[in-house]
Amino acid sequence: MSNLADFLAAGTLAGIALLAVKTGIGCGLSDLRFREMLCFASVYALTAFITGAVVGVIPLDLTEQVIGLGLVMHLIIGMALVYFGIRTKQQWLSDRKDISRRTFLLLSLPCPACLAATFLSCLILTDTTGISGIAAGAVIGGMLFAGIAGGSAGISWIAARTGVKNPSTLGNVMLFLGLFYLLCPLVVPAYLQAQNAPAFSITADSPGMLLAFGLMAALILLGILIDRIRHPANYGGR
Repeated sequence: MSNLADFLAAGTLAGIALLAVKTGIGCGLSDLRFREMLCFASVYALTAFITGAVVGVIPLDLTEQVIGLGLVMHLIIGMALVYFGIRTKQQWLSDRKDISRRTFLLLSLPCPACLAATFLSCLILTDTTGISGIAAGAVIGGMLFAGIAGGSAGISWIAARTGVKNPSTLGNVMLFLGLFYLLCPLVVPAYLQAQNAPAFSITADSPGMLLAFGLMAALILLGILIDRIRHPANYGGR
């Protein structure tokens, strides 16, 4: 049981780290000053601390509603990320119009799905480790602040040095994360249900699988090549 509790706690902290990375990517690829990045990190840390302080006094039925709301918002935000990611990339490549200072907020602001994830993380951390809600909120808030501030600065520096800090890159990241958001609620329940299904003996066709993966990779590379040919000049800059 102790190993299971440690596994859940580690998974919770890993999820919070991924949330910090997502926010850091949005801040780092946008045109924000470091002081503004620190403001976003502080908002997340304060939100996590407040969530941890109230996590122990919220009734169980309300907790289930919060988690359910987070799943619905997960899908809505996924669709919004796909749409505005395409929009951000399109506006930059076609008209050289930078709308990333508004659209990056979808990645960086504490959305309802992020709040539900923070709430669930505080709840799991208090149940598995036995610490108080305030302590759990402080731990998660500290992780969010450090991850967002450090990730934003690091991603901004790397993107600037490699010449990819432009709205087109931000649009690609938003599109990828949006598709990921949409696929997770579909894949995870299907995987969990498959664990209880009877096992069938299926012979894998290794050459066919390799051919399928090769075709997928070729299509992706072809798309990248076509995009480079259509826009050979500089992607960026003001």
